[in-house]
Amino acid sequence: MTNLFETIFIVHYISTLIMTGAIWLAQLSQYPLLVYVGRRNFIRYEHEHINRISGVAWFIIYLELFTSIILLLINDNIVPSYFWVSGLFLIFLIWFATWSVQYPIHKKLEKGFDKTLHRKLVNSNWIRTITWTLRSLMLTYILSILL
Repeated sequence: MTNLFETIFIVHYISTLIMTGAIWLAQLSQYPLLVYVGRRNFIRYEHEHINRISGVAWFIIYLELFTSIILLLINDNIVPSYFWVSGLFLIFLIWFATWSVQYPIHKKLEKGFDKTLHRKLVNSNWIRTITWTLRSLMLTYILSILL
């Protein structure tokens, strides 16, 4: 294993752990608490929430994707390639859920709070929560192979 591979793996692992922690925070705290913001402040709150979290989250999400692709390309066969391919598949599943489910719900919520949409946001976010958790577990297993 090369130093480049190790460095990229560590960056990849940390970015995935950060996103896993962030998605669990959103799932168990941020999203359920939206119901308490109040109708008067909700539109501004939702807009600010999206703007503030996007800058940080998207940097880490792109870093996770980029390092995943690099690891697949420079894999020196210490780790079977199917781990990297599976990891990329899970990333694409997360992106698909984000853009096809979560993003449209957030855009609708920016127009005002709706109980049904809120429930859908919380329930559908389990897809991303479980998927990022699986990625973290898989990468922890890969780390055990590398050590």
